[in-house]
Amino acid sequence: MTSLAKQQVTNSIFELLQAILLFMAFTYLLVDCFNGVLMRIGVGISISQLFKMGMLTGMLLFLLGKRPSAFLGAFGLILFFLLPLLIKALLTGETRSVVGNFGYNLKLILFPISFLFFSSLNLNSTKLKKYWGAFIWFNFWLIAINIFLGVLGIGYSQYDSPEGQGIGGRGFFFAGNEVAGIFLLFSSAAWFQTKNWRGFVRLLFFVFLLLLGVLNTSKTAILGIMLIVGLLELPKFLSKKLSLGRFFGLLVFPILAVGMVGLIYWGVQATGLIDRILFFYQRLDLLTFILSGRNQMVVGAMTFFPSVYSFWDYLFGVGNQEFLKLMGIYHGTPHTIEIDFFDLLFMNGLLGMGLVLGIFLWASFQSLSQSLLASPIWAINIILLLISFLAGHIFNSAMLGISLGVLNGLGPKVWST
Repeated sequence: MTSLAKQQVTNSIFELLQAILLFMAFTYLLVDCFNGVLMRIGVGISISQLFKMGMLTGMLLFLLGKRPSAFLGAFGLILFFLLPLLIKALLTGETRSVVGNFGYNLKLILFPISFLFFSSLNLNSTKLKKYWGAFIWFNFWLIAINIFLGVLGIGYSQYDSPEGQGIGGRGFFFAGNEVAGIFLLFSSAAWFQTKNWRGFVRLLFFVFLLLLGVLNTSKTAILGIMLIVGLLELPKFLSKKLSLGRFFGLLVFPILAVGMVGLIYWGVQATGLIDRILFFYQRLDLLTFILSGRNQMVVGAMTFFPSVYSFWDYLFGVGNQEFLKLMGIYHGTPHTIEIDFFDLLFMNGLLGMGLVLGIFLWASFQSLSQSLLASPIWAINIILLLISFLAGHIFNSAMLGISLGVLNGLGPKVWST
């Protein structure tokens, strides 16, 4: 076989691998739903984790063959989150936690590796836009349907109310706390896809998005969609002159705002969220209520962080499982903080926290090279970063990590063509 023929075979293999990975990215949330069904009926094997591991392996193989420099960066990330665990295990003799801690760390690197993969793809402009549109709308409606199913009592509820019954909906998504973040990403991208729709139709669609956030009974989803849509529309609003129609639109805006507040109030009351809010608000101070008690867990962690952590731990963290043990001893509750900044600091140290946040900020900065009107990435990333400091489940979410990689890696290619 000639060198040219070998090259053609190699190219065909990588084109097939690329097509498989694009299909896996398209359907991975559907696999998450199917995984939720299996867990509901008692099947203990997580096909969702296996599916994501398959994606991760495939992306690394693609980068190795097509973009070696990006592969070295991805492999360096894996070593960064693996070697400190191995070194500490050798020094202490405690090896049982290595696999569990690295399994947690794998979720942290799903975003950067998927970002490197999707930003490396060179796709035909027409095919790229068709794939992007189908990817956004398929997963948006998948999330919306699951939220409605959850409200109807099918699948999982978002929360348990103080009286014990479930409130809010997440359908067959087992990882409930991550649904708000994935909902914000796809609903915001879907909102941007409607930029050429008529104004009244877009208004109805925004109300629908708000309704989904209310039915999910998540403060993150409700406030997040309002903030992202506001950020996306603000540059457009400021770039236009004030016409008579826009003037009357401004006059009507307060009426619409009151109507949206009424919708939110009705939703939180109808879903039972108002009872949950009152139950906790009567027992907590305002900051604890807003952060759902996460600030108290930070205070608990800070009681042992300065004294128990060594210099090595300050740099690389103690790992997920060791941190849970320490929280159980010193705080009384073996639970993560669920604020990404502090979880990264306590579990992965200053270097791990800086690396994860630095990669996300760098990817976000790339999106600012485009016009603010040409892409929604900057607004979505800003709000998700804000959420990571309030509610967490952004950077340590395997579910969100892949979609963030698609958004930041593939999105600029879509909006620049």
